[in-house]
Amino acid sequence: MEIVKLRGQNQTLFSKVTLRSLIEPLLVIFNKAVNEVMPQSNYYIAYSVPGGVYGYFENQPLTAEEVDKIRDKVKKLIQANLDFQQEILPREKVLRYFKQHRREDIIGLLNSQPGEPADDIHLAHLNGSGELYFNHINEHYERLDSFKFFRFKKGFFLIADPSFFDRVMPQRLELSKYLKRFEESDESMKQLGIENFAQLNAVIENGELPEFIKISEAYQAKRIGRIADNIISHPLKPRLIFLAGPTSSGKTTSANRLAIELKVMGKKVKILSLDNFYLPHSKIPFDPVTGLQNFELITALDLELFRDTIQKLMNGESVYMPKYHFDGKGATPETQPTQITPETYIIVEGIHGLNPDLWKNVLEVESYRLYVSALNTLNIHNHLPLSTSDHRLIRRLVRDHLFRGYSFNETIKRWPDVIENEYHSIFPYQESAHAILNSSLIYEIAVFAHYAPAILRPELAENEAIKEEVKRLNRILNLLKPINPVDIPPTSILREFIGGSSFVY
Repeated sequence: MEIVKLRGQNQTLFSKVTLRSLIEPLLVIFNKAVNEVMPQSNYYIAYSVPGGVYGYFENQPLTAEEVDKIRDKVKKLIQANLDFQQEILPREKVLRYFKQHRREDIIGLLNSQPGEPADDIHLAHLNGSGELYFNHINEHYERLDSFKFFRFKKGFFLIADPSFFDRVMPQRLELSKYLKRFEESDESMKQLGIENFAQLNAVIENGELPEFIKISEAYQAKRIGRIADNIISHPLKPRLIFLAGPTSSGKTTSANRLAIELKVMGKKVKILSLDNFYLPHSKIPFDPVTGLQNFELITALDLELFRDTIQKLMNGESVYMPKYHFDGKGATPETQPTQITPETYIIVEGIHGLNPDLWKNVLEVESYRLYVSALNTLNIHNHLPLSTSDHRLIRRLVRDHLFRGYSFNETIKRWPDVIENEYHSIFPYQESAHAILNSSLIYEIAVFAHYAPAILRPELAENEAIKEEVKRLNRILNLLKPINPVDIPPTSILREFIGGSSFVY
């Protein structure tokens, strides 16, 4: 993984992570190639995958010959090292451009934009074949030469970072639990008629939102219930459940809701958060580039304390559970001991829950592994998905501001450490899970648009790199009609990030 470094005043900031800086120019090149090879065809980029995207053509699976032609054209365009024409244009000029290119998805998006439309719309095009973006993009031709493009089921994969894709995804892609959850979510959203920002705006405008909130929440509850059924019926009868996922994936609420489902079936449950096993700040390792302490590493946890605590609980011993207070002093023991019965299920939730280093050579008990992530399938427009990384960053920005006392400057500065750790220590283990839960809700990005104006204020940025990132996120969120959170139920995963949850965190 390569990270582009931008230097701000008195500090270094990773501002662009490889996948976005690679996939955006590749999508512009891909659009140009398709327009030349199959000029009358419409295609959709359905969702992001590790290292790239999955897409499909409307009403026509690609033939092997068409794949070869598009791949060859993309290769030639990359090898030509052509400069992208990138312009920041008024809305009316952008609308005229995309009317000429018959891009009804972008026209609908811009026309559905609430309030005063922005005048800083980014158009990136290659010899007249363009796309709508929200930031300046770099060609990175030297890195794009290794791209992959191949058929999968009725669609295709366009992969900008093949090494990451190959490391994370199984060899037999049809067996991937991760892709099954994406396909499941994509199909359900098609059935509901919401596939992009413009369609979500229409639902809000037409007063249909309350029903969509109920449907989205019910769908997620049903999936959690099925996972609980699978745990109870598992032939090895695992009592220890590891629930993991990247930051801001909704792990804590998922653990609480899973506990409720198990209790409905008459089981006792104890939840342990790995956050309570953080070392004192004085022992947290520093990142050599950013100069910030890296709380994302598994070595930031007191692994010996965790293993000892779990082992004693599983053996029926009394344990004074550690409690982390975010004061930098590390965990302190609770005043009352905890003891569980041999029938009690233990749910361990945290970003490193699937990492074998957490329990390797120590815990000789059967476990059930659950991976949780916000697998977003809502597109900004037909050729640009809202990435799962951006989705989770927005979740974290809101939560950090509302409940953790962090400004967006602190959250954005730490985000590169978050992403780097996920690439190396979280994503590679996702397929080892027994089940994958998609915590993304159909409507939630518009709820964050409600909070953004008060939180993402470019004038408060510490440096230009952070300011540009805040502006980029604002451009995305400004496309949405904001949703007031009043109708969101207290058990929703979304409440973990905006408050008002009936669960105690």
